[in-house]
Amino acid sequence: MSVMRGRMQGVWLAALISLLCHSIANAGKEAAAAVCITSERDALLAFKAGLCADSAGELPSWQGHDCCSWGSVSCNKRTGHVIGLDIGQYALSFTGEINSSLAALTHLRYLNLSGNDFGGVAIPDFIGSFSKLRHLDLSHAGFAGLVPPQLGNLSMLSHLALNSSTIRMDNFHWVSRLRALRYLDLGRLYLVACSDWLQAISSLPLLQVLRLNDAFLPATSLNSVSYVNFTALTVLDLSNNELNSTLPRWIWSLHSLSYLDLSSCQLSGSVPDNIGNLSSLSFLQLLDNHLEGEIPQHMSRLCSLNIIDMSRNNLSGNITAEKNLFSCMKELQVLKVGFNNLTGNLSGWLEHLTGLTTLDLSKNSFTGQIPEDIGKLSQLIYLDLSYNAFGGRLSEVHLGNLSRLDFLSLASNKLKIVIEPNWMPTFQLTGLGLHGCHVGPHIPAWLRSQTKIKMIDLGSTKITGTLPDWLWNFSSSITTLDISSNSITGHLPTSLVHMKMLSTFNMRSNVLEGGIPGLPASVKVLDLSKNFLSGSLPQSLGAKYAYYIKLSDNQLNGTIPAYLCEMDSMELVDLSNNLFSGVLPDCWKNSSRLHTIDFSNNNLHGEIPSTMGFITSLAILSLRENSLSGTLPSSLQSCNGLIILDLGSNSLSGSLPSWLGDSLGSLITLSLRSNQFSGEIPESLPQLHALQNLDLASNKLSGPVPQFLGNLTSMCVDHGYAVMIPSAKFATVYTDGRTYLAIHVYTDKLESYSSTYDYPLNFIDLSRNQFTGEIPREIGAISFLLALNLSGNHILGSIPDEIGNLSHLEALDLSSNDLSGSIPPSITDLINLSVLNLSYNDLSGVIPCSSQFSTFTDEPYLGNADLCGNCGASLSRICSQHTTTRKHQNMIDRGTYLCTLLGFAYGLSVVSAILIFSRTARNAYFQFTDKTLDEFRAIVQIKLNRIKAGRRQSMEIYRLGSQNSITCYELEFGYTTEGN
Repeated sequence: MSVMRGRMQGVWLAALISLLCHSIANAGKEAAAAVCITSERDALLAFKAGLCADSAGELPSWQGHDCCSWGSVSCNKRTGHVIGLDIGQYALSFTGEINSSLAALTHLRYLNLSGNDFGGVAIPDFIGSFSKLRHLDLSHAGFAGLVPPQLGNLSMLSHLALNSSTIRMDNFHWVSRLRALRYLDLGRLYLVACSDWLQAISSLPLLQVLRLNDAFLPATSLNSVSYVNFTALTVLDLSNNELNSTLPRWIWSLHSLSYLDLSSCQLSGSVPDNIGNLSSLSFLQLLDNHLEGEIPQHMSRLCSLNIIDMSRNNLSGNITAEKNLFSCMKELQVLKVGFNNLTGNLSGWLEHLTGLTTLDLSKNSFTGQIPEDIGKLSQLIYLDLSYNAFGGRLSEVHLGNLSRLDFLSLASNKLKIVIEPNWMPTFQLTGLGLHGCHVGPHIPAWLRSQTKIKMIDLGSTKITGTLPDWLWNFSSSITTLDISSNSITGHLPTSLVHMKMLSTFNMRSNVLEGGIPGLPASVKVLDLSKNFLSGSLPQSLGAKYAYYIKLSDNQLNGTIPAYLCEMDSMELVDLSNNLFSGVLPDCWKNSSRLHTIDFSNNNLHGEIPSTMGFITSLAILSLRENSLSGTLPSSLQSCNGLIILDLGSNSLSGSLPSWLGDSLGSLITLSLRSNQFSGEIPESLPQLHALQNLDLASNKLSGPVPQFLGNLTSMCVDHGYAVMIPSAKFATVYTDGRTYLAIHVYTDKLESYSSTYDYPLNFIDLSRNQFTGEIPREIGAISFLLALNLSGNHILGSIPDEIGNLSHLEALDLSSNDLSGSIPPSITDLINLSVLNLSYNDLSGVIPCSSQFSTFTDEPYLGNADLCGNCGASLSRICSQHTTTRKHQNMIDRGTYLCTLLGFAYGLSVVSAILIFSRTARNAYFQFTDKTLDEFRAIVQIKLNRIKAGRRQSMEIYRLGSQNSITCYELEFGYTTEGN
């Protein structure tokens, strides 16, 4: 038995030794096989050789025979084939070319070339032959052009990322073939031609992450599909695409969704209650859409939310009434609902959101006081309650526990900031906005402790007196300082030059005196307008990189320094309403970014420099109310982006050049009034298709009133509330739909910082020139004209019936011309007319009557001896009961004229016989005739004196636009009579 047991043990031992030897042999074989394939190593080396020398140096481990040991390369341990290449992990990007040798890596499962720069080449077609590829990332790798459809062959691909702004697709057909996809990122591609994107993606059953943000997706109804297959989706990002849709119904069935970003998609409609179905949602971003209605109460089910951003919509409703809306959101960190129409107050709900780090309720209609419980939000870093209607007081009790606070804005509320002078906050702010709050009369003393602050806005805060010395040096990091619209006195300190980080400096609308000191080179935006600053500008302003300089409405004098046109970054310079003298500097050749020049209302003389024509970016040029002379420089025709050209009230002369119409097609306002221009209006003027304001008054222009005025097409349409000018990328042009337009000028760097130039909307003023001929009937085509002034010319003929087509006209002045005939009945169709002046012409007949015309006195009709009326006008000549209109008088039959003539002949013969045969009767007749002639001469002389006194010795102003605008343009209409 024991022998048998011994034999069995020997057999087992022999078998174990044999198995062990076999395993060792196989392990040796596998180890030998793990060395990389020579052809694949050569392919990698060829790829490296195609990279530029500097970037190739980032692959130092790519040496030796075993490529499986190289960095960024992974191999199959059994076969030795290269299955992974990842060069998207380096801090420095690779440059060069994609060598076609990579096609030899047929066993690739993982390929990451992201974050490199391959010089704008197309994505290689051969990538589509990597049939075993699971992961492909070509994001931000410098590829360009069309995505090759061969990528649709990668049937095993689960991760595809092509995020890049230089790649485009024309359809999604090949994407629909990638049935194994779980992750798809096509963000920032150019997909405007891909109308099939939603149908293709909805067929991918395993998709979990979908990113199509900033991809120029075509306008698409997201409800064009009723069902989607990717029900396991966890991330959906379609942000920054103009989809023009309502919220899709299929979203509410994605119960695994945790991240939803549909911001800036032009979405409309309301947020449905079904949003409560997304119980896994932690990130919700719907900002910058057109969503309306209330925030649904069912959002209270979304207890996992960390971030909510629904700002910049039209949401409404009372948040206070929905106290349970946020009650279960214990993890909520970010709540942003600014720029909506929400109401309510902050009591009863806000204090429970103790985990908040960001709270933005700005630009709503919240009321009430800010509760002291806001201090319970001890994790707050960002707090913006600006532009609401909060009232009451805010003290250190509200802010004392907010030790992490970094940004605080309470601007444009009715708050009174009451903080003890010796209070020391526990936070260190980088930004403070208290604009419009009652802070004064002094700068808050606690501000001195904020040594890391970068932005301070204390505009319109009732601060008075001089500013403390510490303000100019307590923080070395201040970039923005705005203390505008207060009552600050004193001088600007010379120490201002030491604020090395200062970028925006706004002290407009104060009571500052003295000169302007040197500024730090860091200043980009400078606004010192509407003060009492005097003296000349410094020889060196210091702010050599400034792009916005506004020094208007002061008492500055001297010449305009040449360095203003040598500042390469300058975009806007406004020195209007000062006392500058001398000639304009002639050095504008390098001002390639300048879009606004306003030197109006100074004492400048000389000619307009020809180098201004080199400013091809120029959009607003205002030099009015100076003493400039000479002709319009022909170089200005190169400024074809001009929106406003205002050279009024100077001494410019010569004829109007044809290039005004040929080259300046973007003009909205052309004002050359009160100069000495002569000749006719050029026939090219109708090419100004954007023109809405034409003011050529008070010149020496002659010839007939042009018929082509009826072709000014921009005055033939209603622009509503915004006029889009393609060349005005820096500006937004608004109208109020009736009386004026306001051009808000800003820059890409600081959109909120703007200047407003208000001009009347849709008016033509050709008054006080030497125009002749008749009023062209074509003028009736300008149907949205609001004001027409042709007074003080030599215009003949009758008022055309077509004047009644100007249905929006509010002011009409045809006075002091040689018009004759009757006032056309069609003029009563001008139901919006509020200013009318037809005085001092040769009009006759009955004044047409309407409810609108019954409001006028006799002043609009003075100096027209043959006018009469019964329509509320207090004319000295009232039409009799039997007075007929001219049209009716023309219908008197010829028989009546004949009878009248025969009666006159008979009466004349009888009188003649009496005078011949009666000496007594003859003497009495001549005495009566002499007396009558003397009386007539006296009446005529008195009338002539009254007419002369009634001519335009002064003008009533008919003002269109805002009284408080930065630049207010005036239209002159009216009449002044003197004497009895």
